[in-house]
Amino acid sequence: MKFQDLQFICKMIYESFSIPVIYIDEHGKLEFIFTSSAFENSIHTSQREMLKQFFSHHDHDPFPLLVKSEYYEHYFMIQVRKHDEYKGTIIVGPTLPPDLTNDRIVALVNDMNLQKDLRKKLIHYYELLPRMSTMKFINISMQLYYMLYQKTLDPADIILKNIEMGDHLLQIEDPHVTISQQRENVSFHHDFMYEKRLFQYIREGRKDEFLKVYKLSPEKGEVGVLSKKSQLRNSKNLAITAITLATRAAMDGGLHYEIAYTLSDLYIQNLEELQDLKSVDAFMEQALSDFADRVRKHKQQKYSKPINMCLNYIYTNLYEDLTLTRLANLVEMHPNYLSALFKKEVGISIAEYIHRTKIDEAKSLLTFTNYSLLKISTILNFHDQSYFTKVFKKYVGVTPKKYKNSTINT
Repeated sequence: MKFQDLQFICKMIYESFSIPVIYIDEHGKLEFIFTSSAFENSIHTSQREMLKQFFSHHDHDPFPLLVKSEYYEHYFMIQVRKHDEYKGTIIVGPTLPPDLTNDRIVALVNDMNLQKDLRKKLIHYYELLPRMSTMKFINISMQLYYMLYQKTLDPADIILKNIEMGDHLLQIEDPHVTISQQRENVSFHHDFMYEKRLFQYIREGRKDEFLKVYKLSPEKGEVGVLSKKSQLRNSKNLAITAITLATRAAMDGGLHYEIAYTLSDLYIQNLEELQDLKSVDAFMEQALSDFADRVRKHKQQKYSKPINMCLNYIYTNLYEDLTLTRLANLVEMHPNYLSALFKKEVGISIAEYIHRTKIDEAKSLLTFTNYSLLKISTILNFHDQSYFTKVFKKYVGVTPKKYKNSTINT
């Protein structure tokens, strides 16, 4: 790609979304910047120091790397490579999450040990920054990535790859203040369906799905405010609420109540010892995902290895045409022997278990998506919609349409 083409692409991103775009070369030199003077950040010591933090992270694959600064600014960065040789980095941002209201901004700044004049400048700076949900921000990064490399990305893959990169890459250190990302991505009262989906994944022991959804904030709604004077106290209170709800979900999923309550007490006790937003946010994510992981392990520990292999395969390949023959090949057993072993340990036949699991997934799709009955029956590999309706009613007691209506009216 020619330098002029790269510059044109960055200018298009800036003009389309009104977000600053910066490009630094392989030596860390600022080549160009598209921004409004309103976004000039008076809280950083210098532009050079800010760019230095981005430049230090180029030893990874050129997928979008999501970055959150110690001042709560959100960025993403994408490497520019030619024949696998690093040529520079495009930095897009800053933005703020849409749930960071003016009241929350004041509470956030109150937690910082700053002089009065600097607090006013910081509040004013926050008010100027564009608000954008995580999902939209990721979509923009996917567009930029496609323009650079002509390759498509999946939002969930971006999230999981960022998790794999580690927390040390998701921060920009600044010596003047210690504040960090707060709970941008999850709410526990402003979006009931989003909350319900999160805790359903904990209840089912689906840790990976929980983390994917946890990292995506709803497009609408406001986060509950449980403390007006301190953002740190507000975050702790919200985390305690989340842990309490997760405890109930884990017990519903089969985790022994004594284990669940003990974990809850320990989590909340340790939470109260934390002194900054970064630690609270990271601890809450760890606690909730740990509940999901413990539920998964509990569900598996009572079965033999071949049966657990079958259960995991069914779970991860639920949208495929699952058969006894395929599962028998997986565990290298005769189909008849596997069928008898499965019935002995699980209590129901493999066919019935697959049907039950697919219907549970169908219930989730009916609750959390706008998919038609035809689409749901098709992607779950039922023969036709009428057969799907028959099986659904057998296990749920009502037709899919009635179930959908009941969830809407709940």
